[in-house]
Amino acid sequence: MKTLTLILIFTASNAFASDIMEFKNGVTFNHKGHQTERVGKCYVCHNNVLVSEDGKEVTTNAPGKIKDFGKEWAHKYCTDCHDLFGEGPVECNDCHIRK
Repeated sequence: MKTLTLILIFTASNAFASDIMEFKNGVTFNHKGHQTERVGKCYVCHNNVLVSEDGKEVTTNAPGKIKDFGKEWAHKYCTDCHDLFGEGPVECNDCHIRK
């Protein structure tokens, strides 16, 4: 029983740790914190356009890498959403923490 309890505690602590993603320039992102009623479904951010076998563009709601994600994407979409809801960082040094 003690072994099972330790395994569960270890698994839970590792699951939480993986919810915090770290990017360049000191930026961290709490993925689980963004899975809320306000943000809603995964496709709010993970709306990707793929090309089907017949060459047509197909928009999917599949989670995974965000198409075109990078500095420009984050600066536009993240800050726009934070402005819209009046929550979250919007200034440079709110995300870019110098160590």
